[in-house]
Amino acid sequence: MSKRRAKLVALILSVVVLLGIPGLVGCGGGEAVELPVIKIGVLTDFTGPASFAVKPMVNGVMEYLKLAVEDGTIQGADVKIITYDQRTDYARTPPGYIWLKGQGVVMMNILSPTDRLMLKDKFEPDRMPVFGSTLDEDAPANPWIFCYGLSNGMELEVLLQWVMNTWDYAGKGRPPKIGHNSWNIASATFHQVGIDRMLQLYPDKFNFAGLSKAPMGQSSWAGEVAKFKDCDYIYISTSGAMTTTFIKESRDRGYTGVFLGCQDSFPGYFDLVEAALPADKIGECYMEVPTCWWNEDNAFIRGAKEAVQRFHPGEAAAMMRNSGPTAGWLTGMLIADAIKRAIATVGAENVDGPALQQAFLATNLTVDGFPFPLKYTDKNHAAVNAMKVYKFDGALPNKWKAVSGDWIEAISFK
Repeated sequence: MSKRRAKLVALILSVVVLLGIPGLVGCGGGEAVELPVIKIGVLTDFTGPASFAVKPMVNGVMEYLKLAVEDGTIQGADVKIITYDQRTDYARTPPGYIWLKGQGVVMMNILSPTDRLMLKDKFEPDRMPVFGSTLDEDAPANPWIFCYGLSNGMELEVLLQWVMNTWDYAGKGRPPKIGHNSWNIASATFHQVGIDRMLQLYPDKFNFAGLSKAPMGQSSWAGEVAKFKDCDYIYISTSGAMTTTFIKESRDRGYTGVFLGCQDSFPGYFDLVEAALPADKIGECYMEVPTCWWNEDNAFIRGAKEAVQRFHPGEAAAMMRNSGPTAGWLTGMLIADAIKRAIATVGAENVDGPALQQAFLATNLTVDGFPFPLKYTDKNHAAVNAMKVYKFDGALPNKWKAVSGDWIEAISFK
């Protein structure tokens, strides 16, 4: 590549998210250069109950794209990220989508499956490819939706397979008793369908104590703790302060069993749990996540660490206890790969929604740290088809250690 060409593509993507109001994040720096602009809209919670984990994730996306521009992965185009704060207020989701579309975005990053459920009829007529976090439970192969991770229901299939593999059925003479504590939004159903599938497939392997759905923001849990006090495991699918107060009150009221969580409930918010309870009072907690963890040695984690240490030197230690940066790093990797191939196919000035959709459909990445290629199939649009289970260990710098050995594939994905 010529020096002149290199200068044209040496763009700087600003790592700034404007919180509380719609915002614009763009590439820039140096002399103005007339280049085609690829606009990406981000619709998520920047200031509400999910923001503690969401902001590091969005920063991870932008930081990956910045580096992709710097190293020439994305060439010949400027990239602008436009944000809209949904605040986990679902009345803001439709107008947020309309506002972003009006800004001329050619794709959107809509993290929550609840948001996408509300908007799913718009993506095809608008020719709008959408990238999310967890796969949509009701439409896992929607041709316009692409995610990095399994659906909430599939996450439960992974966790409950691990429970089956580790529970001492012979020694205890009974199946484990499991409860599900959630909130009264659509994601409660998304998680519960995974439990229901496992109960149907393995009716003798579990004793299910039921689902409890609390109003959003609830902070007192006497009824739920009483309901689940005899459970061996309680699965938590809330996030933020609700997760923290439920764990604290359960332990304060004498619950001694095991807490299970997923990427939505535990890894992004566990600093809040540790602030509320001493480590020795937290007890046994396990989670599954669709990315590698910070204490593993592979190219994926090394790249994420370098980015966190470069862009957030004062916060790096805390951020490397959080799954947000790694989830953002993976999201940025998949988006950058699609942009690169769309540019190669139609030219930077012609990159639009359909071009990016076709680029996503052709994804097939080999990444050190993942024992399988990252790609989308006709059955499921989740790039990562399996997960590992991790146990909380307050003595570790990164707080969690792998306990499942191999990655566990969701039964519905097989």
